[in-house]
Amino acid sequence: MAQSRQARDDQPTRVPSEEREHLAKLADELTRYEVRTDVVDGEAPYLRVTNPESAQAVEDVVCERRELDHAFIASFGVYLGSSGSLGVTAHKVAWLVGATEA
Repeated sequence: MAQSRQARDDQPTRVPSEEREHLAKLADELTRYEVRTDVVDGEAPYLRVTNPESAQAVEDVVCERRELDHAFIASFGVYLGSSGSLGVTAHKVAWLVGATEA
Protein backbone atom coordinates (compact mmCIF):
# COMPACT_ATOMS: atom_id res chain seq x y z
CA MET A 1 0.00 0.00 0.00
CA ALA A 2 1.36 3.43 -0.92
CA GLN A 3 2.13 5.92 1.79
CA SER A 4 0.57 9.37 1.53
CA ARG A 5 2.83 12.35 0.95
CA GLN A 6 1.70 13.83 4.25
CA ALA A 7 2.73 10.68 6.14
CA ARG A 8 6.19 10.83 4.56
CA ASP A 9 6.54 14.51 5.49
CA ASP A 10 5.83 13.70 9.14
CA GLN A 11 8.88 11.44 9.40
CA PRO A 12 11.48 12.93 11.74
CA THR A 13 14.59 14.29 10.11
CA ARG A 14 17.83 13.26 11.81
CA VAL A 15 19.81 16.37 12.65
CA PRO A 16 23.47 15.88 13.57
CA SER A 17 23.96 16.52 17.25
CA GLU A 18 26.64 18.74 18.72
CA GLU A 19 28.12 15.64 20.33
CA ARG A 20 28.41 13.93 16.94
CA GLU A 21 30.10 17.01 15.48
CA HIS A 22 32.69 17.01 18.29
CA LEU A 23 33.29 13.27 17.83
CA ALA A 24 33.89 13.88 14.11
CA LYS A 25 36.43 16.60 14.97
CA LEU A 26 38.21 14.20 17.32
CA ALA A 27 38.22 11.58 14.54
CA ASP A 28 39.88 14.11 12.24
CA GLU A 29 42.52 14.82 14.88
CA LEU A 30 43.19 11.08 15.23
CA THR A 31 44.15 10.69 11.55
CA ARG A 32 47.79 11.53 12.38
CA TYR A 33 47.99 8.35 14.51
CA GLU A 34 46.95 6.05 11.65
CA VAL A 35 44.05 4.52 13.55
CA ARG A 36 40.64 3.69 12.15
CA THR A 37 37.76 5.81 13.37
CA ASP A 38 34.03 5.53 12.88
CA VAL A 39 31.35 7.76 14.38
CA VAL A 40 28.52 5.39 15.28
CA ASP A 41 25.09 6.96 15.34
CA GLY A 42 22.45 5.88 17.78
CA GLU A 43 20.59 7.24 20.74
CA ALA A 44 23.94 8.52 21.97
CA PRO A 45 26.62 8.69 19.25
CA TYR A 46 30.12 7.45 20.00
CA LEU A 47 33.48 7.23 18.27
CA ARG A 48 34.91 3.75 17.74
CA VAL A 49 38.71 3.89 17.48
CA THR A 50 40.61 0.83 16.28
CA ASN A 51 44.33 0.21 15.97
CA PRO A 52 44.80 -1.73 12.71
CA GLU A 53 47.93 -3.33 14.21
CA SER A 54 45.87 -5.15 16.88
CA ALA A 55 42.37 -6.59 16.60
CA GLN A 56 41.91 -6.26 20.37
CA ALA A 57 42.85 -2.57 20.50
CA VAL A 58 39.43 -0.93 20.25
CA GLU A 59 38.06 1.96 22.29
CA ASP A 60 34.63 3.59 22.19
CA VAL A 61 34.63 7.26 23.14
CA VAL A 62 31.48 9.17 24.04
CA CYS A 63 30.99 12.90 24.11
CA GLU A 64 29.07 14.64 26.90
CA ARG A 65 27.92 18.20 27.04
CA ARG A 66 29.37 20.16 29.94
CA GLU A 67 28.70 23.69 31.14
CA LEU A 68 31.39 25.37 29.03
CA ASP A 69 32.41 22.72 26.49
CA HIS A 70 32.09 19.02 25.66
CA ALA A 71 33.95 16.20 27.41
CA PHE A 72 35.24 13.00 25.85
CA ILE A 73 34.83 9.92 28.03
CA ALA A 74 36.36 6.46 27.53
CA SER A 75 34.13 3.39 27.53
CA PHE A 76 35.23 2.62 31.09
CA GLY A 77 34.24 6.07 32.37
CA VAL A 78 37.59 7.90 32.41
CA TYR A 79 37.68 11.54 31.32
CA LEU A 80 39.99 11.89 28.31
CA GLY A 81 39.76 15.59 27.56
CA SER A 82 37.56 18.36 26.28
CA SER A 83 36.48 19.77 22.95
CA GLY A 84 38.90 22.62 23.65
CA SER A 85 41.91 20.28 23.77
CA LEU A 86 41.46 17.97 20.77
CA GLY A 87 45.19 17.37 20.24
CA VAL A 88 45.80 16.21 23.81
CA THR A 89 42.61 14.14 23.78
CA ALA A 90 43.55 12.46 20.49
CA HIS A 91 46.96 11.56 21.91
CA LYS A 92 45.33 9.92 24.95
CA VAL A 93 42.93 7.93 22.77
CA ALA A 94 45.77 6.83 20.48
CA TRP A 95 47.73 5.73 23.55
CA LEU A 96 44.74 3.71 24.79
CA VAL A 97 44.69 1.69 21.59
CA GLY A 98 48.46 1.34 21.47
CA ALA A 99 49.06 3.61 18.48
CA THR A 100 51.56 5.87 20.27
CA GLU A 101 53.92 5.96 23.24
CA ALA A 102 52.95 7.77 26.42
